[in-house]
Amino acid sequence: MNRTAQLLIAWCGPAMVILFVIGSVWLARYFPPAIHPSDSAEQVARYYQDHSTAIRWGLVFSTVAYALMGVWGVCVAVQTRRKEGVFPVLTYVQLTCMAAGTAQIVVNCGLWATAAFRAGEVSPEITQAFNDAAYIILLGTWPPFTIWAIAVGLNVLLDKSGHPVFPRWTGYFSIWAGVGFIPGGTVWFFKSGPFGWTGVVCLWVPFVVFGAWVLYFSYLAMRNVRSGFVHEQQLAAGS
Repeated sequence: MNRTAQLLIAWCGPAMVILFVIGSVWLARYFPPAIHPSDSAEQVARYYQDHSTAIRWGLVFSTVAYALMGVWGVCVAVQTRRKEGVFPVLTYVQLTCMAAGTAQIVVNCGLWATAAFRAGEVSPEITQAFNDAAYIILLGTWPPFTIWAIAVGLNVLLDKSGHPVFPRWTGYFSIWAGVGFIPGGTVWFFKSGPFGWTGVVCLWVPFVVFGAWVLYFSYLAMRNVRSGFVHEQQLAAGS
């Protein structure tokens, strides 16, 4: 039962990516953004008014995707927990930051949905403000995600048993992934160029790095579980 449950939550990583593509890329067109930070309030309001139904359906898929992100985080934490000892501090850090990050981007979807809810009925500046707030939360509040990835990396690198849960180099990969989320913070300061929410630095670097991080650690967790590495005793027996 434990093995099956761990495989199911590991698959939540790829499922999250698929639902995100359906919701945010295909339907709502938030990635890449159809709305630019330099667009006028009237342009933003018109986009929401013209695409209100597609945006709201897209946000349904996106919200489910982000909820699965929280579930997926558990599969990595469960794997690293096997080797951390009696007081799994870094595992707790992972779970806390995963929960905080999930909560903030679900709120981000709620702000986009609010912008679409009365588009054309309220002042364009109100719609623009909700849209701005959503992008600022999505990209600008990177610390929980960065700390989460660094905690995963430290879990791997601080394991001196000779049989780390994941390959040792993935510890460095996870830490650098956390660093790769930081450029999203430039969304607070720029309305155009590579540092705005449509830019390479602000948008594409964090999202591509995050996607690669999720998919690769999903693969590693599945490989461990299929090999029977479900709890510490099994890992020790198979070493």
